[in-house]
Amino acid sequence: MENTLFKNFKAAVLIKQNTPLSILRVGRVQPSFGQVEVKMISAALCGAQWNEITGVKGTDKFLPHMMGHEGFGKVLSIGDGVTKVKPGDFVVLHWRKGSGHDCFGPKFKSNDVGEIGSGSVTTFSEYTVVAENRVTAVNYSSDFKYIYPLIGCALSTSWGLITKELNAKKDNSIFICGAGGLGTSIALWASIFQLKKIVVFDRAESKRNYVEKLGGAFYSVENNDKIEDLKENFDFAVDTTGNVENISACFDRVGKKGALVLVGQPRIGSVLKLNNPLRLFDGIRIFSSDGGSFYPDDDISIILNLLMNNKNLLDLLISHIINIENINEGFRLMQTGEAIRVAINFEGEVK
Repeated sequence: MENTLFKNFKAAVLIKQNTPLSILRVGRVQPSFGQVEVKMISAALCGAQWNEITGVKGTDKFLPHMMGHEGFGKVLSIGDGVTKVKPGDFVVLHWRKGSGHDCFGPKFKSNDVGEIGSGSVTTFSEYTVVAENRVTAVNYSSDFKYIYPLIGCALSTSWGLITKELNAKKDNSIFICGAGGLGTSIALWASIFQLKKIVVFDRAESKRNYVEKLGGAFYSVENNDKIEDLKENFDFAVDTTGNVENISACFDRVGKKGALVLVGQPRIGSVLKLNNPLRLFDGIRIFSSDGGSFYPDDDISIILNLLMNNKNLLDLLISHIINIENINEGFRLMQTGEAIRVAINFEGEVK
């Protein structure tokens, strides 16, 4: 196992729910059996972390803990038993399990709060230690510095949703509620696979330019548009917001033998009401996406090849680049609708 030179590093830690993440100095931990130590290069903010912060699923029993589940970095050292990657490899970090050892993350320590827990993958820190099955080696390309993290979540989930879970074809139409990181990624793949109609609805009018450049029609709350005003039906409706009113409205937009897919997670205890549930007998399916059924070992190379052939669309996915110290501002940009996707750069420059 290769020794590294750093003594401590910056990490964004969730100490208490419904409060900003704390930027702490955290002590280094060597990887144990089945673990991989990674120097982070970039990461991305996801709605799932906002759900953790705000307690969408309920009380967090593991505080304080490290955060993040999609990123890109370079392997520094490996624990015993690791054969999938080696020091010097560039890797995508992902929340979906691939091959290799599946193990929980280590306990880190900080002088500010004491012991800090971590899961099988965390990415909101300058260095991290993760399970072997949460990293996949890739060839480095500077063009993909901020895209690699999205392959760990948004781009992989949306690709799998379109290709595996929906098996979408060119003659299909799709309605997407929410134009954040996942919504725009779904629109990107719908565009790449040339679905005949792409319609996106969001609260913020500022998303229009991004969506229209991806070939989609755009509607927004700020433009006084309403989902129920769209009288047409679609083969597929996808909700990325988790808002039960939006989910109900999406159900109304699904045609016969169509599908409503839930990607955003509703808050615990919320109640979903469906208008005219008799329409379920028209063959309409309702299901939650299982990460797009994405399997990293097989699918990352496929996704990268497709993105290589559509580089002109990639700049539309990242709207803001920040450093780790400004992570709470990044979440604010997401929640106000000012951002499409926010990336973290661990190497210096931001924009």
